[in-house]
Amino acid sequence: MEDAIDQMMLESLSLPKDTWHSMFLGDLMLFMQRNKNELLIAYAYQNKDSAPLCQTLSAVESLPEAVILKERIYLGNEEGLAVQLQLADKPYQVKADTPIRIGPKGRLVLYVSTPLWVQMKSLENQSVISEYPAVIPRFSWVGSNTTEGDLCYSTKTAAPSEFEEVNRHAHRAVTALEIINDSSNSLTIERLSLPLNILNLFFSTDLGYWTESVRFRFDSALGETTVVTSQRPPEEIGECKKVTIARNSGKPSRFRTAMNLIMG
Repeated sequence: MEDAIDQMMLESLSLPKDTWHSMFLGDLMLFMQRNKNELLIAYAYQNKDSAPLCQTLSAVESLPEAVILKERIYLGNEEGLAVQLQLADKPYQVKADTPIRIGPKGRLVLYVSTPLWVQMKSLENQSVISEYPAVIPRFSWVGSNTTEGDLCYSTKTAAPSEFEEVNRHAHRAVTALEIINDSSNSLTIERLSLPLNILNLFFSTDLGYWTESVRFRFDSALGETTVVTSQRPPEEIGECKKVTIARNSGKPSRFRTAMNLIMG
Protein backbone atom coordinates (compact mmCIF):
# COMPACT_ATOMS: atom_id res chain seq x y z
CA MET A 1 0.00 0.00 0.00
CA GLU A 2 1.19 3.53 -0.71
CA ASP A 3 2.07 5.63 2.35
CA ALA A 4 -1.27 6.82 3.71
CA ILE A 5 -1.97 10.50 4.14
CA ASP A 6 -2.66 10.60 7.85
CA GLN A 7 -5.43 13.13 8.49
CA MET A 8 -6.53 11.57 11.77
CA MET A 9 -7.70 14.89 13.19
CA LEU A 10 -8.68 18.31 11.93
CA GLU A 11 -5.34 20.12 11.60
CA SER A 12 -4.64 23.71 10.61
CA LEU A 13 -3.01 24.48 7.29
CA SER A 14 -0.14 26.92 7.58
CA LEU A 15 -0.03 28.37 4.08
CA PRO A 16 2.42 31.22 3.58
CA LYS A 17 0.83 33.88 1.39
CA ASP A 18 1.57 33.96 -2.34
CA THR A 19 3.07 30.45 -2.30
CA TRP A 20 1.50 27.52 -4.14
CA HIS A 21 1.17 24.20 -2.31
CA SER A 22 0.26 20.85 -3.85
CA MET A 23 -1.35 17.67 -2.60
CA PHE A 24 -1.79 14.52 -4.71
CA LEU A 25 -4.16 11.67 -3.93
CA GLY A 26 -5.48 8.96 -6.26
CA ASP A 27 -5.94 10.74 -9.61
CA LEU A 28 -6.34 14.18 -8.02
CA MET A 29 -3.62 16.84 -8.32
CA LEU A 30 -4.71 19.67 -6.02
CA PHE A 31 -2.97 23.06 -5.76
CA MET A 32 -3.78 25.91 -3.36
CA GLN A 33 -2.45 29.36 -2.55
CA ARG A 34 -3.38 31.79 0.24
CA ASN A 35 -3.60 35.36 -1.08
CA LYS A 36 -4.78 37.98 1.42
CA ASN A 37 -8.39 37.02 2.21
CA GLU A 38 -8.84 34.51 -0.59
CA LEU A 39 -7.75 30.96 -1.29
CA LEU A 40 -6.84 30.15 -4.89
CA ILE A 41 -7.60 26.57 -5.95
CA ALA A 42 -6.34 24.79 -9.04
CA TYR A 43 -6.66 21.09 -9.76
CA ALA A 44 -6.48 18.47 -12.47
CA TYR A 45 -6.88 14.71 -12.76
CA GLN A 46 -4.32 12.36 -14.20
CA ASN A 47 -5.23 9.62 -16.64
CA LYS A 48 -7.32 7.02 -14.79
CA ASP A 49 -5.07 4.23 -16.05
CA SER A 50 -2.02 5.73 -14.31
CA ALA A 51 -0.71 4.50 -10.97
CA PRO A 52 -2.44 6.21 -7.99
CA LEU A 53 -0.74 9.30 -6.61
CA CYS A 54 0.01 9.97 -2.94
CA GLN A 55 1.81 13.10 -1.79
CA THR A 56 1.25 15.14 1.35
CA LEU A 57 0.96 18.93 1.21
CA SER A 58 4.20 20.57 0.06
CA ALA A 59 5.31 23.89 -1.47
CA VAL A 60 5.83 24.20 -5.24
CA GLU A 61 7.43 27.03 -7.22
CA SER A 62 4.57 27.44 -9.70
CA LEU A 63 1.56 25.73 -11.25
CA PRO A 64 2.25 23.14 -13.97
CA GLU A 65 1.34 24.43 -17.43
CA ALA A 66 -1.57 22.00 -17.82
CA VAL A 67 -3.20 23.09 -14.53
CA ILE A 68 -5.38 26.21 -14.45
CA LEU A 69 -7.06 28.20 -11.69
CA LYS A 70 -10.52 26.71 -10.97
CA GLU A 71 -11.80 28.47 -7.83
CA ARG A 72 -11.30 31.59 -5.72
CA ILE A 73 -12.59 31.03 -2.20
CA TYR A 74 -13.04 34.13 -0.06
CA LEU A 75 -12.24 33.85 3.64
CA GLY A 76 -11.89 36.02 6.68
CA ASN A 77 -8.36 37.33 7.17
CA GLU A 78 -7.82 35.22 10.27
CA GLU A 79 -9.93 32.21 9.34
CA GLY A 80 -8.14 28.90 9.90
CA LEU A 81 -8.14 26.18 7.25
CA ALA A 82 -7.77 22.43 7.33
CA VAL A 83 -7.61 19.55 4.87
CA GLN A 84 -9.46 16.38 5.79
CA LEU A 85 -10.41 13.12 4.10
CA GLN A 86 -14.01 11.93 3.91
CA LEU A 87 -16.15 9.22 2.35
CA ALA A 88 -18.37 9.84 -0.67
CA ASP A 89 -21.42 12.09 -0.43
CA LYS A 90 -23.68 9.49 -2.08
CA PRO A 91 -24.05 5.71 -1.86
CA TYR A 92 -21.68 3.70 -4.02
CA GLN A 93 -23.01 0.88 -6.17
CA VAL A 94 -20.21 -1.68 -5.96
CA LYS A 95 -20.20 -4.28 -8.71
CA ALA A 96 -18.26 -7.52 -8.37
CA ASP A 97 -16.02 -8.58 -11.25
CA THR A 98 -18.01 -11.81 -11.40
CA PRO A 99 -21.49 -12.57 -9.96
CA ILE A 100 -21.49 -14.17 -6.50
CA ARG A 101 -24.00 -16.84 -5.53
CA ILE A 102 -24.92 -17.53 -1.91
CA GLY A 103 -26.72 -20.76 -1.00
CA PRO A 104 -29.93 -20.93 1.07
CA LYS A 105 -29.35 -19.64 4.61
CA GLY A 106 -25.76 -18.91 3.56
CA ARG A 107 -23.43 -16.18 4.77
CA LEU A 108 -20.19 -14.64 3.57
CA VAL A 109 -18.03 -11.55 4.06
CA LEU A 110 -16.80 -9.49 1.10
CA TYR A 111 -14.25 -6.67 1.21
CA VAL A 112 -14.78 -3.72 -1.12
CA SER A 113 -12.99 -0.38 -1.43
CA THR A 114 -14.29 3.01 -2.55
CA PRO A 115 -12.49 6.32 -3.33
CA LEU A 116 -12.07 9.06 -0.73
CA TRP A 117 -12.85 12.78 -1.00
CA VAL A 118 -10.46 15.64 -0.06
CA GLN A 119 -12.24 18.39 1.88
CA MET A 120 -11.23 21.99 2.58
CA LYS A 121 -12.73 22.94 5.95
CA SER A 122 -13.01 25.90 8.26
CA LEU A 123 -11.36 25.38 11.63
CA GLU A 124 -13.75 27.78 13.31
CA ASN A 125 -16.99 25.87 12.66
CA GLN A 126 -15.66 22.80 10.81
CA SER A 127 -17.91 23.53 7.84
CA VAL A 128 -16.90 22.24 4.42
CA ILE A 129 -15.74 25.04 2.12
CA SER A 130 -15.05 22.88 -0.91
CA GLU A 131 -14.25 19.26 -1.71
CA TYR A 132 -12.76 17.16 -4.48
CA PRO A 133 -12.97 13.40 -5.16
CA ALA A 134 -9.65 11.55 -5.29
CA VAL A 135 -11.04 9.77 -8.37
CA ILE A 136 -13.66 11.28 -10.70
CA PRO A 137 -16.77 9.24 -9.81
CA ARG A 138 -18.99 7.50 -12.32
CA PHE A 139 -22.67 8.25 -11.78
CA SER A 140 -25.24 5.48 -11.73
CA TRP A 141 -28.78 4.72 -10.57
CA VAL A 142 -29.96 2.11 -8.08
CA GLY A 143 -33.59 1.02 -8.29
CA SER A 144 -36.03 -1.01 -10.35
CA ASN A 145 -36.95 1.87 -12.73
CA THR A 146 -36.19 5.52 -13.46
CA THR A 147 -38.66 6.84 -10.88
CA GLU A 148 -38.07 4.43 -7.99
CA GLY A 149 -34.51 4.64 -6.75
CA ASP A 150 -31.63 7.01 -6.09
CA LEU A 151 -28.69 8.61 -7.85
CA CYS A 152 -25.41 7.05 -6.74
CA TYR A 153 -21.85 6.41 -7.84
CA SER A 154 -20.55 3.11 -9.17
CA THR A 155 -17.29 1.19 -9.09
CA LYS A 156 -16.06 -2.29 -9.97
CA THR A 157 -14.32 -4.41 -7.38
CA ALA A 158 -12.73 -7.82 -7.06
CA ALA A 159 -14.63 -8.16 -3.74
CA PRO A 160 -12.35 -10.79 -2.14
CA SER A 161 -13.78 -12.85 0.69
CA GLU A 162 -10.46 -13.34 2.50
CA PHE A 163 -8.97 -10.57 4.65
CA GLU A 164 -5.45 -11.43 3.46
CA GLU A 165 -6.45 -10.79 -0.17
CA VAL A 166 -7.56 -7.19 0.40
CA ASN A 167 -5.64 -4.64 -1.68
CA ARG A 168 -5.33 -1.36 0.20
CA HIS A 169 -4.57 2.06 -1.27
CA ALA A 170 -4.04 5.48 0.28
CA HIS A 171 -6.91 7.04 -1.71
CA ARG A 172 -9.54 4.38 -0.95
CA ALA A 173 -11.35 3.12 2.15
CA VAL A 174 -12.17 -0.56 2.66
CA THR A 175 -15.54 -1.81 3.92
CA ALA A 176 -16.26 -5.33 5.17
CA LEU A 177 -19.69 -6.40 3.91
CA GLU A 178 -21.37 -9.30 5.69
CA ILE A 179 -24.09 -10.74 3.45
CA ILE A 180 -26.69 -13.11 4.89
CA ASN A 181 -29.21 -14.97 2.74
CA ASP A 182 -32.27 -15.55 4.95
CA SER A 183 -34.30 -17.16 2.18
CA SER A 184 -34.63 -20.84 1.29
CA ASN A 185 -33.36 -20.20 -2.25
CA SER A 186 -29.91 -19.33 -3.49
CA LEU A 187 -29.15 -15.63 -3.95
CA THR A 188 -27.07 -14.10 -6.74
CA ILE A 189 -25.21 -10.88 -5.94
CA GLU A 190 -24.02 -8.80 -8.90
CA ARG A 191 -23.97 -5.36 -7.25
CA LEU A 192 -24.84 -3.75 -3.93
CA SER A 193 -25.57 -0.18 -2.92
CA LEU A 194 -23.20 0.73 -0.09
CA PRO A 195 -24.52 3.65 2.04
CA LEU A 196 -21.20 5.48 2.48
CA ASN A 197 -22.95 8.73 3.42
CA ILE A 198 -23.98 7.21 6.79
CA LEU A 199 -20.62 5.55 7.54
CA ASN A 200 -17.69 6.86 9.59
CA LEU A 201 -14.09 6.84 8.36
CA PHE A 202 -11.34 5.18 10.41
CA PHE A 203 -7.56 5.08 10.08
CA SER A 204 -5.18 2.24 10.96
CA THR A 205 -1.46 2.99 11.00
CA ASP A 206 -0.71 -0.43 9.50
CA LEU A 207 -3.76 -0.99 7.26
CA GLY A 208 -4.87 2.46 6.08
CA TYR A 209 -8.45 3.70 5.78
CA TRP A 210 -11.54 1.66 6.66
CA THR A 211 -15.22 2.20 7.38
CA GLU A 212 -17.25 0.36 9.98
CA SER A 213 -18.54 -3.02 8.84
CA VAL A 214 -21.96 -3.31 7.18
CA ARG A 215 -24.37 -6.25 7.33
CA PHE A 216 -26.97 -6.99 4.63
CA ARG A 217 -29.74 -9.52 5.43
CA PHE A 218 -31.70 -10.50 2.32
CA ASP A 219 -35.15 -12.07 2.45
CA SER A 220 -36.38 -12.78 -1.08
CA ALA A 221 -39.76 -14.01 0.19
CA LEU A 222 -40.49 -10.57 1.64
CA GLY A 223 -38.52 -8.75 -1.05
CA GLU A 224 -36.68 -6.66 1.52
CA THR A 225 -33.21 -6.14 2.94
CA THR A 226 -32.17 -5.21 6.46
CA VAL A 227 -29.03 -3.06 6.55
CA VAL A 228 -27.08 -2.71 9.80
CA THR A 229 -23.88 -0.74 10.33
CA SER A 230 -21.58 -1.65 13.20
CA GLN A 231 -19.61 0.67 15.45
CA ARG A 232 -16.16 0.00 13.98
CA PRO A 233 -14.18 -1.82 11.28
CA PRO A 234 -13.60 -5.59 11.54
CA GLU A 235 -11.54 -6.84 14.47
CA GLU A 236 -8.78 -8.08 12.14
CA ILE A 237 -7.42 -4.58 11.57
CA GLY A 238 -6.70 -4.10 15.28
CA GLU A 239 -6.28 -0.63 16.75
CA CYS A 240 -7.71 2.22 14.69
CA LYS A 241 -8.94 5.76 15.18
CA LYS A 242 -12.02 7.53 13.85
CA VAL A 243 -10.96 10.16 11.30
CA THR A 244 -14.28 11.77 10.38
CA ILE A 245 -17.91 11.19 11.30
CA ALA A 246 -20.53 10.25 8.73
CA ARG A 247 -21.90 12.98 6.48
CA ASN A 248 -25.43 12.03 7.49
CA SER A 249 -24.65 11.20 11.10
CA GLY A 250 -28.30 11.61 12.16
CA LYS A 251 -29.53 8.77 9.95
CA PRO A 252 -30.26 5.39 11.60
CA SER A 253 -27.57 2.72 11.50
CA ARG A 254 -30.24 0.06 10.99
CA PHE A 255 -32.99 0.21 8.37
CA ARG A 256 -35.12 -1.91 6.09
CA THR A 257 -35.53 -1.30 2.38
CA ALA A 258 -36.73 -3.02 -0.78
CA MET A 259 -34.17 -5.39 -2.28
CA ASN A 260 -34.23 -3.58 -5.64
CA LEU A 261 -33.03 -0.40 -3.93
CA ILE A 262 -29.96 -2.23 -2.67
CA MET A 263 -29.25 -4.64 -5.50
CA GLY A 264 -30.27 -2.39 -8.40
